[in-house]
Amino acid sequence: MKKIKSILTVGSIAGILFAVTAVVNITNMPQKSMAAVTATPAASASATTTPRTTASVSSSASPNPSASATASAAPSTSPTEEPAMSVMNAPIEQKITKKGLIYEYTATYAHLIGCTNTAKQKKSIHVPAKICVQDIYYDVTMIDYEAFQGCSKLKNVTIGRYVKQIRYGAFMGDSKLKRVTFQGKKLQNVGDDAFYKTASGIRFVMPKAVKTKYRNLLKDGNPRRAVYQGK
Repeated sequence: MKKIKSILTVGSIAGILFAVTAVVNITNMPQKSMAAVTATPAASASATTTPRTTASVSSSASPNPSASATASAAPSTSPTEEPAMSVMNAPIEQKITKKGLIYEYTATYAHLIGCTNTAKQKKSIHVPAKICVQDIYYDVTMIDYEAFQGCSKLKNVTIGRYVKQIRYGAFMGDSKLKRVTFQGKKLQNVGDDAFYKTASGIRFVMPKAVKTKYRNLLKDGNPRRAVYQGK
């Protein structure tokens, strides 16, 4: 009887342990299953996220050619684009006559372009360094084409210090012109025949520092037997 009771006791303990183990296993199984189920949607979410990213990159990497062409063409018609320089917006030259000499001037310079019939009767003419128009001074930088042609009595000319250019035929045919005095050192160009048919032996007077330079320039004006004097 004692052995039977011992066996029953041991069997009861074993049965209890087995039952406890079974309960623990049953309790843990849903947690693992839930973890698996929970992990699966996350993976699915990750999988569903990837196509959207790919689609976004794909759409940005494959632009519509026609749309790009339209976008690149748009700036040319922008209303804020500045127009190219043309005759319509170029500086406007205005004319003025002072002491018988006719000038064209803009915001930055003045050119001597001719003289009146009264001035053509003068024996001596002074081309000024500047002219004043409404209290604004403009440098006289050029003597234009044939500006003094027909001044049959002209003998002496003084040229202001800012003149850079004397153009073709400026004094052509002024047969009595014997002396031209340059007050400045800025002369850069003398046009062909600028002094053609002036008096033989015409004398050009200029600053000593530019005598050689001016002599070479004035030869293009075709004077007859000219004399070059530095002062």
